[in-house]
Amino acid sequence: EGGTPSPPHPRDTRAHPSGVQSISIMMSSAMTIPASAARVVSPARRDVRALRSRAGSRATFSKQARVNNEIVARAFSIVEPATKVSFPKTFNPHGGDTMQCIGAGVREKKIAIINVKVYGVAMYVDAAKCKEELANGGSLLTGSFDKALLVQLVRDVDGKTFWEALDEAVGPRIRRIATDMATAEDEDGNFMASVAEAAEVAEEKAMDECEEIKGLFQGRKLRKDDKVLIWWSPNKGKFEIGVVGGMPLELTSQQLAQAVFDVYCGDDPVSPSAYQSFVAGAAAL
Repeated sequence: EGGTPSPPHPRDTRAHPSGVQSISIMMSSAMTIPASAARVVSPARRDVRALRSRAGSRATFSKQARVNNEIVARAFSIVEPATKVSFPKTFNPHGGDTMQCIGAGVREKKIAIINVKVYGVAMYVDAAKCKEELANGGSLLTGSFDKALLVQLVRDVDGKTFWEALDEAVGPRIRRIATDMATAEDEDGNFMASVAEAAEVAEEKAMDECEEIKGLFQGRKLRKDDKVLIWWSPNKGKFEIGVVGGMPLELTSQQLAQAVFDVYCGDDPVSPSAYQSFVAGAAAL
């Protein structure tokens, strides 16, 4: 569904003149992540200490983030080459371990005969756990580590249109996941009726939560540079999606979460350039 793949963005290994680049980022009072960390000059060491003293708590985008916070991101940004969108190299979504960006790519949509850039997308992971699971045969999609997708728009788009485009890819994946669950066999190769029933219930729940997401975007105008953050913690059974600056929608369907991430890091990703970048970045952890 995407356009011609762009090559993965190379890792930026240049040393900063002062040894560390510090970026002060104000956090809004709901769903928040670090703002774009593009090419900021490091402050002096005393300024870093002052920023840290004001930081208070770690960055969050959950319901607990109801007061303004400030964090210091000590990293270079990652720039998606096709859109020139800058993504912070690290951020902390829920007051836990810092997540690391493993790559970014562009989502294009064909309008008539032209591929139009719609947004840049970056993937973040719990780096240590991701590295461990990949070394043991896991994948970006199936790994149980925390992961997130950060989407930044490069043009205005109606919220309803944004979700419908994503839902076109998510719906078939939900049905495929449910079918795989329903047709699972026991060790003797026998069909399991209880598993099939559970798969049907899981599919219904995933589709119901899709309707909740539709309601989140319905009637909303997304502007250029708006960000959508999608966070999934398989171990905690939590899945959240929302526009940065607003309250996230908290969901529990693991089948829906898997389907959404499958759109970007499954066998048939909508952005090949993003997927290639994610894989290269994960391999370099």
